Amino acid sequence: MQADVDNSGSIDYGEFIAATLHLNKVQKEDNLFAAFSYFDKDGSGYITQDELQRAFEEFGIEDVQVEEMMKEVDQNNVSAPVISCGLKSINYLS
Repeated sequence: MQADVDNSGSIDYGEFIAATLHLNKVQKEDNLFAAFSYFDKDGSGYITQDELQRAFEEFGIEDVQVEEMMKEVDQNNVSAPVISCGLKSINYLS
């Protein structure tokens, strides 16, 4: 991303803000994708009920009703409960 939008040879305040907001957004999206990828062990782009259950077990969290959680977040309404990752389709502007 070129910060000097008006090609003046310097970056004014508005250009600085625009560039940093863009970088902040990219960083947040990268962090979200990294967190999602931690749960998505098989790299399918989905977090299955089994993968979520394993993550809870890894952290020693017991007595979690994973099936109920999946029903609340499963917007795809698929037969096998999964959470999908829409972040894989993000195209970063350069």
